[in-house]
Amino acid sequence: MSNLEILELDPADGDLVSGAFEVLRASHAADHPDNPAPHEGKFAKGLIHPTPGEEEHTFIAVKDGTVVGIAEIGLPMRENLHFGWASIHVRPDRRRQGAGAALLDHFIAFTRGRGRTELTLDTLMTWEDGVARDKAGQEFLEKRGFKLALTSINRRCAVDALDADTEQRLLEKAQSAAGDDYEIVSWLGRTPEELVETMARIDSTILAEVPLGDLDLQPETIDAELKNAKADRNEAMGVIPIQTVARHRASGEVVANTAVFAYDDTEYEDAFQGITIVDKEHRGHRLGLLLKLVNLRLVRENFPQVRAIWTDNADVNAPMIDINVMLGYEIVDAMGEYQIKFAE
Repeated sequence: MSNLEILELDPADGDLVSGAFEVLRASHAADHPDNPAPHEGKFAKGLIHPTPGEEEHTFIAVKDGTVVGIAEIGLPMRENLHFGWASIHVRPDRRRQGAGAALLDHFIAFTRGRGRTELTLDTLMTWEDGVARDKAGQEFLEKRGFKLALTSINRRCAVDALDADTEQRLLEKAQSAAGDDYEIVSWLGRTPEELVETMARIDSTILAEVPLGDLDLQPETIDAELKNAKADRNEAMGVIPIQTVARHRASGEVVANTAVFAYDDTEYEDAFQGITIVDKEHRGHRLGLLLKLVNLRLVRENFPQVRAIWTDNADVNAPMIDINVMLGYEIVDAMGEYQIKFAE
């Protein structure tokens, strides 16, 4: 592809940032319009405020002054220093002209130059009776030596999927199973200062608990400083966590946690379910279901514009999938995380 340049995106270059976002917008419209649209404000602000604990880079493919492709790259900087990930998109009208291959080559060279030996890229997949997705992304990665390492099922739930009586009955059953040993605490936005330490502890268990397929990832150590830095980033990007936790009365520790993330944008109708986790010693009390139901009501009360909540779960995560199906989540498609490994 002649005249093709690969450039690192400067967050201060408004025209190129707009061009890069247009690639994401057009790719979404062509490939998966049923899924939540990319949010321009979050994208632009995310370039200025990278994820704490990660080195992030965005590269663009430019031909004749037009942005035709984008590669968003992340490198963990605290743990998992062998790992690197990317997401690559090419404008639908500029595909099969070399931009995707050039961005992939750049991703590999860039991350290998920083000592990374395990790299992943994601691509859409069809799942069961969900929406049919083009296999071009899978075939492209497989041809380049990548292998499927983890499949996550993407589900959507209307905020009013359950009728009021069913929702109340499920809530009361979960409250009964939880008993009096737990205090249920909810908030919007930043974690209250008195809960930061205990929340950092439970956040540090996430990668040890969620299914990771063939990915070789070690648990992250989240401390109060990192947790507060992530809260700063959310505030800067207009991302608002809606969070509900169960605090064990006897120990004072948070032992279960769920969060939904919405945007500070009254026009945006989608919100995103984050990880729901329950400490091993406190499972069997329906805490996961209880927290998700309480949190669902918070979303409806505080974000009337939100019509749907989206979640993804590893295809083997049966307990969480069962809860989501009970709440009314329906399959849309899946995301395949493809991996390639290099010798050290």
